[in-house]
Amino acid sequence: MSDLLTGDIRSWLRSNARGHANAKPRRLLLAHLLYLGHALPKSDPDRAMRKAYESMEDVGSCAKGIFLVVTAEDRRIAGVQLHGHALAELVREKRVKDGAEAGEQGNLF
Repeated sequence: MSDLLTGDIRSWLRSNARGHANAKPRRLLLAHLLYLGHALPKSDPDRAMRKAYESMEDVGSCAKGIFLVVTAEDRRIAGVQLHGHALAELVREKRVKDGAEAGEQGNLF
């Protein structure tokens, strides 16, 4: 991940989305990054942008969009969102495993 890209993400969040009450849709950040000339892959620029900020500890998300974490409440809200996504993936993983064990997939090869 480029330091310039993460710096521009952090700068935009500081100016536009400080705290969960000011969360903004990801598409606005993406449009800004493309305007600045960041070379995000044309096939899926949103995914590349999310990959860039996923390891930034001060970036959170909620139903309204993404935001810069500035308070303990912001961190709690971001954690709830992450927990929900993680739990959904675990449920999906269990269904895939259970389907394979029950023979629902049939012969794969």
